Amino acid sequence: MLGKILSFSSLLTLLLSAITLFLLLSGCGQSFSSNGQKIYFTAESTSGQPITYSGGPRTMMQNRLACVNCHGSQGKGGTVNMMMQSFDVPNITWPELTSDDPPFTEQTLKLAITQGIDPAGGTLKYPMPHWQMSESDLNDLVDFIKTLK
Repeated sequence: MLGKILSFSSLLTLLLSAITLFLLLSGCGQSFSSNGQKIYFTAESTSGQPITYSGGPRTMMQNRLACVNCHGSQGKGGTVNMMMQSFDVPNITWPELTSDDPPFTEQTLKLAITQGIDPAGGTLKYPMPHWQMSESDLNDLVDFIKTLK
């Protein structure tokens, strides 16, 4: 009997964890202080304009991916495990980006986000996707990334 209770408890814990992860990734129940923050956490814009990407990994969550999935809530990156692979993801806090050689600027960060190009003109490594969004949404996202410290 104790074994059945423990296995049911484990199954329930797993199910609740999966639901919590889904809600976190989809932005349900969260309020955001800016459009850029919403884009970073959910890949959805308050304007209703689609935020899509090419390249990069496709996730099991209906191909939903947002910046936070790899770079983390504080933008500090690290090692990320996704789809049975591990990736080293860079720190994208503004102080870190602007201390690179050459440093990122707002314009070069926009190129990195949309075209996968670094400030020196090189190609960013997989799994960095190429995001498609309106210029206004891109500006909002860059403004939010500049607040990451």
